[in-house]
Amino acid sequence: MRVRCTRRTFLGAAGVLLVAGCTSTKTTVEANTATVTHAFGETTVPAPPQRVASLGFTEQDSLLALGVVPIATTEWFGGEPFAVWPWARAALGAAQPRVLSLANGIQVGEIAAMQPDLIVATNAGVDADTYAALSAIAPTIPQSGRDAFFEPWKTQAVSIATAVFQREAMEALIQGVDEQVVAAGTAHPQFKDKTVALLAGTAWNGAITVTAPGWRTDFLTQMGFVVADLDPLPLDQLRPALADIDVLIWATESEAEQAALLAHPDIAGFGRRNVFTTKELAGAIAFSSPLSLPVVADQLPPLLVGALGG
Repeated sequence: MRVRCTRRTFLGAAGVLLVAGCTSTKTTVEANTATVTHAFGETTVPAPPQRVASLGFTEQDSLLALGVVPIATTEWFGGEPFAVWPWARAALGAAQPRVLSLANGIQVGEIAAMQPDLIVATNAGVDADTYAALSAIAPTIPQSGRDAFFEPWKTQAVSIATAVFQREAMEALIQGVDEQVVAAGTAHPQFKDKTVALLAGTAWNGAITVTAPGWRTDFLTQMGFVVADLDPLPLDQLRPALADIDVLIWATESEAEQAALLAHPDIAGFGRRNVFTTKELAGAIAFSSPLSLPVVADQLPPLLVGALGG
């Protein structure tokens, strides 16, 4: 199954592919084994793994947050070395994992040749046939429910952590991330009840994708904002649709993308309400991981303060 999944996919659709299965994850760790329940049943990991292959777009962050260095990662976007972004490089250290691609689907033979003892694929679009093929290689952790891509980051993180026998450590990390994001809002009371829209940094087919309220925008809600609920916006409808939104966050990756947006007179006319992200900040928002969200909590608030007039 060929996969084309961009940052725009994260910002927009609730899930790229839907599969029948569970809607929640049940995870358990016993004395010598760990069991994760998922969309295709359950997987038992017999012992703490030593060779973990990360098949999806974002799983490497959860692994690295726990000190587990994967033997393989998967490129999503950005072209970062070893598909590891700046916030996770210290945890990667000198390791040089093999970089996989989902452009032509999951390459089962390539994965088998690496001889992993655990495969994590919570954000890889796994279907039943591929799950069966991967499970014949090593214990495999796919998505927990119907969203084959981009199910809530905390769900993915707990599944992965359980499989590497570190669930409690991940739960503590998640709590710490939540506290850091909430603290960023507490430090800026002017954020409370202001409206915000998280928008794609580039137009697609003449429209701008807007991220709906939900887990992808929880960090903004935790900071005190009210997230606007908008459908994709044709460029000629931007001014009326966004006229009453206090802050407009454009997930840009470069000055060129920013310039292209500002070339549109209505976007330029929004003035200081516009917030343009850097590549790193756009990536951190898109990854929404235990390692990337602290970057969001650190880098985004000063930009939001500027948009609200200081």
